[in-house]
Formats: sequence, structure tokens, C-alpha cells
Amino acid sequence: MIRLNKLTLKVNKNFKNLALQLLTALLLPAVIYTGAYAQTDTTLKNTLPAGGKMVNGKPTGKGWVDLLANATDWNMEDAFWKLSNNELRGTIGKEKEHHYGYTKKTYKDFELNVMIKMVGDEDANSGVCVRINPTSFDDAPGYQIDMGKGYWGSLWEERRASMVQKFPDALVPKVVKFNDWNHYYIVAKGHHIQAWLNGVKTIDIVHEAGFDSGKIGFQLCHLHNPTVVDVKSLFIREIK
Repeated sequence: MIRLNKLTLKVNKNFKNLALQLLTALLLPAVIYTGAYAQTDTTLKNTLPAGGKMVNGKPTGKGWVDLLANATDWNMEDAFWKLSNNELRGTIGKEKEHHYGYTKKTYKDFELNVMIKMVGDEDANSGVCVRINPTSFDDAPGYQIDMGKGYWGSLWEERRASMVQKFPDALVPKVVKFNDWNHYYIVAKGHHIQAWLNGVKTIDIVHEAGFDSGKIGFQLCHLHNPTVVDVKSLFIREIK
């Protein structure tokens, strides 16, 4: 009886060890990918904060500044970007270079509300650029709250870390309105970057290696078929 008890204890101990190894093997991939994928609520609930609430294309609350009020506040090429009546339009074909449009002013910590539409084929690509530090209209290192196949809802860092945090592709069709208006609400405070796409949080990461200030703008991506990017709302509220 004693031998049986010892044997039973040994078997139980081995079983526990095996179970622990299996559990570790199952959980390890989730740990590995924590830095690459957004901690997304797969129920895709609308968790948009008060700062992201929009009424008739304008955010509620005080302190918001319309970045589309004056074309003289922007650096952009007339052949690719037009700003009139508080609406910005970018058009591009199969150009060899990117063509960015961006603010002359540099921003540090802020909230940003964007109503944006990208029309093109399935490979169309653009992005809401934050904290970029351009050296030319083709070269704009910094963050993009991205748009396009394989990129929607993700945080990309141009010319630097590349993909910082990826939103799962399988969830994109449940959130994005293709060839239609989409709302991005973005919060950049210190090295903490957050973004909501149509009310669903897709980005939430502290990225210490990123720029902590830069321009606000938009990308027209090179080497793609004709693409049109329209922005009808772009409001910023700086965080002091």
C-alpha cells in the first residue's frame, strides 16, 4: 500500500510537470506576440473616449484646433495635394517616390480626430502621419497610423522600426469601411501611443524608441495604382 501511494505521488508529480510544460508551450506564443499585436478586445466593442466623440464632423469639447483651416499652415506639393474649404485631397498614380503632405508646425503630446477616406484598388495604401520628421516630400521618418491591406489599424514607423504594433488582419473587415469614410482618434502622450479606428481600439503601446514630437500629415504611397485620399476633418487638441 505504501509503495502504491509513493508510485501514485510520483505519477501525479510527473503529470503535473507535463501539464505545466504543455501550458507553457501554449502560452509562450501569446507572450512573444504581445509586443507585435494590439491587446484587442476581439468582441470589437466601441470604447471610444469622450475626446473622440464627433458631431457633424467636429469633436465635442473645448480646445480643438482645425488643422484644415489654412493651406499656408502646410508643406505639400500642389501636383499631389489640394486644400480648400477645409477639406484636403491627395491623388497619386504609380509614382516612384512617396508624396507626403504635412503641417509646418511641430507637435508633441496631443489628441487627434481624423475623418479620412481612401479610394483605390485592394493594394491602395496611405496613413495618418504623427510625429514625423521629414527631410523631403519622399522621406518622412516617424509614425503612421496606417491604412491599407495588411496595415489597417496598425502602428508603423517609417524608415525606422517598421511595424511597431499590428492589428490582426482577420478583424479588419469587421472594423474598416472600405472606400468610405473612417474615423481615427489618436492620442500621443510621452511615448504612449493609442488609436481607435471607428471606435475600436487597435493601438495601445509604449514605444520608447520613437520620436516624441514631429509634424502631422498624410502619406501618398509610391508604386501603387491611382489612389485618392480625402480628409474632411482634422482636429488637434494639444496636451500640456
